[in-house]
Amino acid sequence: MPEKRDYYEVLGVSRDASIDEIKKAYRDLALKYHPDRNPGNKEAEEKFKEITEAYEVLSDPEKRKIYDTYGHAGFGPTGFDWTQDFSRVRMDFSDIFGDIFSDFFSDIFGSDFSTKTTQKRKARGSDLEYRIYITLNEAAIGTEKYVNISRFDECSVCNGTGSKGKTGKVTCPNCKGRGQVIRTSGFITISQTCPKCKGEGEVLSDPCQNCRGTGRVRNMHKILVKIPAGIENGMSLRLKKEGDIGPNKGERGDLYVTVFIEKHPLFERDGENIYIEVPITITQAVLGDEIEIPTLTGKAKIKIPPGTQSGELLRLRNMGFPKLNGYGKGDMFVKVKVLIPKRLSRQQQSLYQQLKEIENKDDYPEIKNFKANL
Repeated sequence: MPEKRDYYEVLGVSRDASIDEIKKAYRDLALKYHPDRNPGNKEAEEKFKEITEAYEVLSDPEKRKIYDTYGHAGFGPTGFDWTQDFSRVRMDFSDIFGDIFSDFFSDIFGSDFSTKTTQKRKARGSDLEYRIYITLNEAAIGTEKYVNISRFDECSVCNGTGSKGKTGKVTCPNCKGRGQVIRTSGFITISQTCPKCKGEGEVLSDPCQNCRGTGRVRNMHKILVKIPAGIENGMSLRLKKEGDIGPNKGERGDLYVTVFIEKHPLFERDGENIYIEVPITITQAVLGDEIEIPTLTGKAKIKIPPGTQSGELLRLRNMGFPKLNGYGKGDMFVKVKVLIPKRLSRQQQSLYQQLKEIENKDDYPEIKNFKANL
């Protein structure tokens, strides 16, 4: 009987090698000498047994301690029988092979490798998205819009079964309805998704020509969208069960309608508040006046106090946007812009000249402060 080789020599590692180094060495050698990669090669099979036996001892701290002290004699006259305790190697296989575990078995069993049983289930339909544009005024008071959506519905010809006759789906002959096929190689048993039924366990006997066996067809729908008052720009509304119907009569997805608010020529929005710039004349600013201005819902009158400065903000309470999902409204702010006439008649020039001669500089504190700092 040939003398057993040193386990460290078999794996090609030093005696002080870490467990990670031992695992890596075993992984590399196992990939090289695995029987399924070397069919009919007795030498490779014996080599695989030898490296597995070495790994089983050196990967176990207690067995490694015995081996380091007594060598092969520590496991009896015939050494360590790896077949008696090979179950632990099976359980630790995924840990040994790490990230390449899936790739390794894909090479052996094919690309559709799976270690978990695929359960037949009804998939949910896809969510859909639609963009809609509304005016600022519509956003302030709320509105309703119709949108045209293309989506998947249940086929009316086969009622979503995908079959043109009453037979419908029959048990998959390849996997016998399990949705999985079992493949065995050596000591490893692998469960794969059935390639014929894609894991469903059933196949169509006579596909419907209208939907080509999918059970779904695409149709156009006109859907009413209710847009709440106070909606923000870019906000999405969720319409439940208005998306695609799922395969195999699965649950419908949702429809998400994203609302965009068009820019207004006069108003600017800041949250729940609204801003507008209103031009007035010098005489209106000096003497005061009552003017009519636009609002989000119509028109309103506002008083310009005497002595109003250009750029001054006048506040109209509760004239802004409604608070979404709350109570009350924001405010409307009127920014006054005092206009200077570019052309004057002779009479106007004369009157302004008279005003200049009688005006009191003390009535302009800003000018006085400015001059004081020169």
